[in-house]
Amino acid sequence: MRNTLILVLGICLQTLTQPLSAATGEPVRDYPFTQVAENTWVIHGPLEMPNVANQGFMNNPGIVITDTGIVVVDPGSSLQSGEMVLRMIRQVSDKPVVAVFNTHVHGDHWLGNQAISAAYPDAPIYGHSKMLAMIADGAGDTWVDLMDRLTEGATRGTGVVAPGHAVKHGDTVKVGNKTFRIHHYGQAHTLTDIMIEVEEDAVMFLGDNVTADRIPRLSDGTFMGNINSIDKIMESKAKTWIPGHGPTGDKSILSAYREYLQAVYAAAEEAFSNDMDSSDVKAISVKTTTKYKDWSGYDEELGPHGAQAYMEVEAAEF
Repeated sequence: MRNTLILVLGICLQTLTQPLSAATGEPVRDYPFTQVAENTWVIHGPLEMPNVANQGFMNNPGIVITDTGIVVVDPGSSLQSGEMVLRMIRQVSDKPVVAVFNTHVHGDHWLGNQAISAAYPDAPIYGHSKMLAMIADGAGDTWVDLMDRLTEGATRGTGVVAPGHAVKHGDTVKVGNKTFRIHHYGQAHTLTDIMIEVEEDAVMFLGDNVTADRIPRLSDGTFMGNINSIDKIMESKAKTWIPGHGPTGDKSILSAYREYLQAVYAAAEEAFSNDMDSSDVKAISVKTTTKYKDWSGYDEELGPHGAQAYMEVEAAEF
């Protein structure tokens, strides 16, 4: 009896010392940070949609090291992704996490808040006010269920930890010796997008307003709104541009994604002016977007993008 009790206690202690995700989905494999600027590192995640193989992890978590601690941008799609980000942070710095920013409401970017908040409960989490409102209305729960379904349970155990601090266009958040300036130009990729400029380091986190080597869905945004946001942010003097998905680069990554959006919208305008159907937009845009055919998501999204752009063109006429 005594030996049995010792065995049970040992199992309980082992369970308590395991990562928070151990009783649920398996840990996400390690994706090391890459340094992209003097004080900025990024994990460039897989480009495909959330699935069993990538365990739902697909975005670009970033960190900025300040003199008081680490600021995390978009810690990933699940509890397990957030735990992986924390493991990888320890390979870069032993400073604590002192703040988190979420670029928009899509859960592949922010459900990792749960792990960060568990480890650093006093670190404020910032997001656009409309993001906070949408999560309060159930968007977070919808994303938890979606990630669980797409990964066949790999993200199980993930819960909703929403931003608690609302920000808007023009706000600045001072963290140690770094200033984080918020850019929001209305509905773009979503209604909730913020782009985050680290002023002292000329670094810009773009969220999904700009992606590279990946065509994202745009059903929560608008083509012209996204193009307008890109035009506005290109006025910045930033030198390092970090997309929500795909490799970090210079300002050319903004131009490349803008050209894709403009090409699809122009195809929709052509179809509309010639009394063609929305289904005809894809055939036109296939010819004008060949440079993007190898981008992840191109085959899946080009048709829906054409139909959406057609509806936007049609709406603009009335």
